[in-house]
Amino acid sequence: MEGTPARAYGRVFDDVAAQYDAARPSYAPELVDAAVEAGALDGASAVLEIGCGTGKLTELLVAHGLHVHAVEPGAKLVEAARRRLGPTDAVRFEIGRFEDAELEDDSYDAVFSATAFHWVEPSVGWAKAASVLKPGGLLALLAYIGVHDERSAAMEEHFLALLHEHAPALADVWKPLPSLASVITGARERSANASAVWDWVMSDGRHALSLPEAAQLFDGIAVVTALARERQTADEVLAQMRTTSFWFMLPEDCREAFESDYRRMIDSHGGTFPNSRADVLMTARKA
Repeated sequence: MEGTPARAYGRVFDDVAAQYDAARPSYAPELVDAAVEAGALDGASAVLEIGCGTGKLTELLVAHGLHVHAVEPGAKLVEAARRRLGPTDAVRFEIGRFEDAELEDDSYDAVFSATAFHWVEPSVGWAKAASVLKPGGLLALLAYIGVHDERSAAMEEHFLALLHEHAPALADVWKPLPSLASVITGARERSANASAVWDWVMSDGRHALSLPEAAQLFDGIAVVTALARERQTADEVLAQMRTTSFWFMLPEDCREAFESDYRRMIDSHGGTFPNSRADVLMTARKA
């Protein structure tokens, strides 16, 4: 997909909906609990979910008794979400882009989005998210990100070397994994503007999410994290990798060779990848 605008990679996940559902982790329940508490949400609350994917956050919201309007552009992803949720009146699915959805102003107690808001056009997304919230309503963005782990430092270096070998253009713009401490510190330094915070969390500007005017839309910005450590086999790492935008950014003619070399790398380091993942929650209030 050489020459494809970066934001367009948000549309690739529908083609791998089943693999996405099987390989991607869910979200830390304690962070969803924190968001619900921050928004004082209860069984009477109506929330909008932007980019529900296969419904992994959606089911956690429903478990809190919330009424969810889930907007998702991928029809196959919505099918997977319906299977996950089963018959329920708690969720209304709408297939389409958030940017195009016809939504009433001041109509939701909260807007949630999990590992999806960076695919929304920033020039539309921040202002529209604020407009659909009731006065004082909650914006809650979640994501999980890889963070630096000393246990896998040598493997991170090996990964970058493989990337330089197989896809040098991608390697030139790829950033090493940050430490969790640097993620938290950077978010705190940017806490006057929700868009700048989320731009930092989602790989330090790679998605170009920060807008100066967004600083006027939200206040009371807070960031909470939860760290998970696990060891993954090569099969598990690669299954998840094939559902990421990174995989689709790799030139098609080098994916097989890259995967083979990456598998050998993991095998040469003992057969598992010691992975540290940070779940991140940013909450903010409509100003």
